[in-house]
Amino acid sequence: MRRAVFLDRDGTLNRPAPPGEYVRAAYEVELLDGAADAVGLLARAGYLCVVVSNQRGVALGHMTGEDLRAVDARLRDLVAKGGAALQGAYYCTHGLDDGCDCRKPSPGLITRAARELGIELSASWMVGDSATDVEAGVRAGCRTLRVRPVDGALLAAAQTILADDQRKAA
Repeated sequence: MRRAVFLDRDGTLNRPAPPGEYVRAAYEVELLDGAADAVGLLARAGYLCVVVSNQRGVALGHMTGEDLRAVDARLRDLVAKGGAALQGAYYCTHGLDDGCDCRKPSPGLITRAARELGIELSASWMVGDSATDVEAGVRAGCRTLRVRPVDGALLAAAQTILADDQRKAA
């Protein structure tokens, strides 16, 4: 089994939209400084980097599934330009009352990714900028880190994960 770092998207990898708004189009995607470096650092240490993100804007009609795919493609391109790669992206496009098991804080996105990608959840991490991200990670059986949606936060989180690996190996 492999290990992974599950990453929230908006506010963890890229700059979030203003409160109550959504990143709706590819041109709006801007990586937070250090995000691509963090993904590369984690990948070199043997972690799969997988996006798990609530995207209710689709259910609300603020964007289409095609818009979401374009945003995801732009995110992947920006990470790749930084010399790194995302191994997967899982999105919940449901509304708050749809009763799905994939909308964080439910762990469905994480557990689905784990099944499909052969990931050992107890050896993995969930990193995000909200309490629902952390709760989803805990419910899935991952270790968790909460970051602020600022430049350099994901890189600091990656360094914390790798320092923890070194402590365990010592």
